[in-house]
Amino acid sequence: MSTTLLADVPKTGIAGFKENWRKDLLSGFLVFLIALPLCLGISMASGFPPSAGIITAIIGGVLVSRINGSFMTINGPAAGLIVVVLGAVQELGEGDAMAGYRYALAAIVVASFIQILLGLFKAGRLSSFFPASVVHGMLAAIGIIIMAKQIHVVLGVAPEKGSSLLSTIAQIPHSLINLNPEIAIIGFTGLAILILWSVIKNPIVKMIPAPLVVVLSGIALARYFDLDHEHMYLFLPDAHFLSHHEATVGPTFLVAISENFMSSFYFPDFSKIASLEFWEAVVAISLVGSLESLLSAIAVDKLDPYKRHSNLDRDLTAVGIGNLVA
Repeated sequence: MSTTLLADVPKTGIAGFKENWRKDLLSGFLVFLIALPLCLGISMASGFPPSAGIITAIIGGVLVSRINGSFMTINGPAAGLIVVVLGAVQELGEGDAMAGYRYALAAIVVASFIQILLGLFKAGRLSSFFPASVVHGMLAAIGIIIMAKQIHVVLGVAPEKGSSLLSTIAQIPHSLINLNPEIAIIGFTGLAILILWSVIKNPIVKMIPAPLVVVLSGIALARYFDLDHEHMYLFLPDAHFLSHHEATVGPTFLVAISENFMSSFYFPDFSKIASLEFWEAVVAISLVGSLESLLSAIAVDKLDPYKRHSNLDRDLTAVGIGNLVA
């Protein structure tokens, strides 16, 4: 049995940055390359503008990482909240995406105060009382819902808005038949890279993060297919065994971010604070967000070679503050 000497534990804060700044800069750059498209994707899948993901990532990295109780976690938009937040946007907005976005922002503000109070009242330790099977089941269900909704995006087909989960799944065969070939090639290339990267044994190749390769390949294919300009095309027109139909690609398949970044900021709308739907969203966001944050911190602690343990109460408070500021 070996023990870790106190002198071996890396320093934190400014002292730690001075000691490891070269490695920190490289790690930070790699995290930036991977996190940027991830944050944009989570934001858009949640029914929020793409810029909201960038704002949340900045606050998570600059503010939350300085005040949380974890040594190894990286804070940003939470994939586990996609279903909850998207449901809040659709339910509160009643078909108006922008109105739903502002109502959802208000629900997040209230949920943030609840998270802060949970942290101050030492509720972080309660995460150990939740059976692992319940949490894994919840996360698995969220994963299934995300896949059901995003497979249409991968295929380049827009499903019916406001569809239920079962209806969204039932539309998958229709999307497969009517897929946009060039968009599907980009999507399936990314999936293939993620799958194949996990079985590659070459240590030099494994040093390159798979999501980074996915991003670079996506950029290259988007340039090759000229997604900057809207145009129609026939996929493999000389292949007689294919049932050809014209497909359209263009900037609508790219992430649209306003040139005026300040226009990305919107004030929350609290006009529905007295409604049942609003408080359902508040409870769901605060509980699911808190659970995901705490369980992520616990999981990452198990990977820490120095066997450090996160302060879960402080981490919960920090996440609440970050959500409030974002």
